[in-house]
Amino acid sequence: MGSLDALKVAIITENFLPKVDGVTVTLAQLLEHLSARGVKAILLGPVSGMNEYAGCRIFGAFGFPLPAYPGLKINFIPPSFIRELQEFDPDVIHLIDPIWLGVQALTAIKILFPNIPLVTSQDTNLPTYATVFGFPYFRNRIWKISSYVHSFGQFTLVPSPSTASLLKAKGFVNIRICDRGVNPEWFSPALRNHALRRRWGLNSDDIAILSAGRVSPEKNLQLLIESSSLLSKDIRDHVVIVFVGDGPLTPRLRELCTTRDIRALFLGQLTGEALWKTFASADIMSSPSFTETFGQVTLEAMASGLPVAGLYAEGTVDLVTHLGTGLLLDVHAGDKTHPWKPYWPLDVNAQIATYDSCADLMRPSSTSFQVIARQYASLLELLISDHALRAEMGAAGLLVAQEYPWERCTDRILSTYMDALRTRTRAPHVASNSGLLRFFIHALIVGLSIFVAALSHLSYMIPTLTDLAC
Repeated sequence: MGSLDALKVAIITENFLPKVDGVTVTLAQLLEHLSARGVKAILLGPVSGMNEYAGCRIFGAFGFPLPAYPGLKINFIPPSFIRELQEFDPDVIHLIDPIWLGVQALTAIKILFPNIPLVTSQDTNLPTYATVFGFPYFRNRIWKISSYVHSFGQFTLVPSPSTASLLKAKGFVNIRICDRGVNPEWFSPALRNHALRRRWGLNSDDIAILSAGRVSPEKNLQLLIESSSLLSKDIRDHVVIVFVGDGPLTPRLRELCTTRDIRALFLGQLTGEALWKTFASADIMSSPSFTETFGQVTLEAMASGLPVAGLYAEGTVDLVTHLGTGLLLDVHAGDKTHPWKPYWPLDVNAQIATYDSCADLMRPSSTSFQVIARQYASLLELLISDHALRAEMGAAGLLVAQEYPWERCTDRILSTYMDALRTRTRAPHVASNSGLLRFFIHALIVGLSIFVAALSHLSYMIPTLTDLAC
């Protein structure tokens, strides 16, 4: 890639730091990489208290938290950002997970910058979250909104092959896979800390199962709790589940662990060295989610030398190899009655689990959930009881994680910016000279953007009889 000193990028995102997840971590890495490469950038995201990050000026959009998911907000584009965007005159605009703020921005972009290349990213499975949080009739509608907004981009970036397949099936086009990365200096087996394990109450022969990420319904953590309760008492007495992260299910999981006689630690949100040492000091990574687009914490656990006990599901299957770097459960096969062992190879025709395909199987009240929980317990038991297997799979996972440097991820995004520039010829933007006139124009554009976004959502979100039947 040639000199990038003259490149200017504007990024509009529905989420950013201090919220920590795979999307915000990736975006922070991108901003640092852009700064290191001499690329100028500005960012519009939710109000965060930050005005700058890695040399990138940040504009906060005021918003209201979603009652069902307080970590996400309904944000509104500020007129000051429109003014700054005109003065900045970007070469490329990047919309990340556009659903509300991104739709407003798209309207303003098409009015003010019709010739500027647009790149989009789909990093979060928002349609699935609608179902998880009790609004199943919105799922198909959100897919339609997402497909429509992303259709304006020259390219749509996704973090994994399984997510690319899902989006292609939903009608998305011009998809590029741009996976994520991990810093080997942060996440490393060398940071294993025996003093920390003693503070957790572990003896030398005890096992720590790590569960990291948002403690929320979409993570399917009840499967981990149910499976752990099915372990024999002799094994269960030597196991501690270490939960890293927070979320609305924390009180419920605490209660379940107490009533099921499961040893568990809830450490809350950790950052920096405390987080890295916690990962390295565990023994097994549990990944029971089937709504991941990538699995950032899974990759970080592999970089820390941990074997993974997970599901043969989207996101996880792109990182973890069954019998190689961990053990994966085919939940569709788990609903059958044929003989099964955790160390058997997966069926060559195994179907990757998605929310659409296995949500009913995972309902705690269903018979299939009990079968799946017993089989997942078998995966955990095999890893718990076999130190050599854990070491072998952990070492193999570490080698895989080394193939995911952040520079590869961020360079692919930069390459996409340059390719988008080559596909579009843009004319220089000419700004108005009158400050008062510009203020009214920006206010008008913001009002129109919010109106169009609201109208678009209403037109897509009014449920049909088919939606209500979901």
